[in-house]
Amino acid sequence: MKKIFAAILIASACISAFAQNNQGKMDDAGRIALTPVILENSNIPPAATNVVLNKLTQIVTKNGLAGDSFDPRFIITANMVELDHYVTATTPPMQAYSFSPTLYLGDAATGTLYATCPLGSIKGAGANDTQAIMQAVRGLRTNGPEVQAFIETGKTRIIEWYNTQIDFLISEANALAGQDKYDEAIALLFTVPTVCKDAFDKAMRAAEQIFQQKIDIEGAQLLNMATHVWNANQGWAGANEAASYLSQIHPLSSVMPQAMSLSETIAKRVRELDNREWNFAMKQFDASVSLEKARISAMAEVGKAMAKRPVNYYNMNSFGWW
Repeated sequence: MKKIFAAILIASACISAFAQNNQGKMDDAGRIALTPVILENSNIPPAATNVVLNKLTQIVTKNGLAGDSFDPRFIITANMVELDHYVTATTPPMQAYSFSPTLYLGDAATGTLYATCPLGSIKGAGANDTQAIMQAVRGLRTNGPEVQAFIETGKTRIIEWYNTQIDFLISEANALAGQDKYDEAIALLFTVPTVCKDAFDKAMRAAEQIFQQKIDIEGAQLLNMATHVWNANQGWAGANEAASYLSQIHPLSSVMPQAMSLSETIAKRVRELDNREWNFAMKQFDASVSLEKARISAMAEVGKAMAKRPVNYYNMNSFGWW
């Protein structure tokens, strides 16, 4: 994790320029992720759950909203109201169903509904209930103009949320940092889409400050441990044990000059005692890494803690959307 934080600092140098053009090389939708989910209190028959979930996944994929999200709080889901169920007068008789499906897009953290999209009615018939229901749900539309409008409305509401809540997000991130939860704090800030330019810039500046706090504090702790080990055993074994701590100090930490000084002291002492070279080089930051690649890498790596949060982290039964 430590190796990734350097990317944050160099990424911040290009953030402003990168976000100036909201349409950029990637569409705005590429900055926002929706998590398809079937809520536990939905009326979707169990036999149709996977098919409906696949339909939702198709919608987010076609609209560029698929992919791993650091925080799966923004969800797209569906519900189906049974309109009719009867047995046909055919030979042999068949089970027939009619449903009224609706799409929903909202915030799983707050339970706020951002957009809905009724999809008319779908019908299906089969030798048994399962076959009839499956035939019906396969008729769910995923690419009609009403679905496009639904997605655009949801995207707009999500962007508005970030733009209005950015100060609260930064406060939450600072609170996490105050609890030494630096990774979670930075991951939270990296959930802000680049399309929300002002909010994104604020988030990155806050992430840079938190990052520096992290590597400074951790660097000081590692330096103290290395110094203690070396003072206790100024021999080859002590030198190597001290190196195990020094090697973990981030090259952009404020204690790096002291760490390098200690490294030089150890090397000199080892030469005096054992007449051999102690070949240990402090880590150096690779400035040749492209800024865009570093930014993307930082988002992916620093956000791991949040990315692993399951969507059912949120209460999925208290929305009241239907």
